[in-house]
Amino acid sequence: MMSRYPDELRADFQQYYGLNIDGMGSDYSVTHAAALAVMLPLGARVPSKTDPSLEWSLDRQLAAVTANAVRDLHWAMAGGGEADRPERIGPPAPKRDDIEEIYAEDYIAELARMRGGADGD
Repeated sequence: MMSRYPDELRADFQQYYGLNIDGMGSDYSVTHAAALAVMLPLGARVPSKTDPSLEWSLDRQLAAVTANAVRDLHWAMAGGGEADRPERIGPPAPKRDDIEEIYAEDYIAELARMRGGADGD
């Protein structure tokens, strides 16, 4: 993350953890910094850069759900109709290009292979 998003990571560490990233390695370990970086909340700069759907924090998502419900209610009370249905407010769809589908049996077999076993027992 540091090589791809150095400014965003610096700002996120300062905002969310009160840590100066320049202290990594002396004030706190690199392992600690890595754990903190992985746990940055939704809406933080680094996760938002990696996947735009993650820029919506939980409170922002809940506000959008509430707004959508009010708009849908108003639309339904006005008679509905697909042509004038209100557009949904919400985050963009998550990126799905890096997700690999695997069956549970294949996953168990792969774990067993990695452990040096012949099967999933």
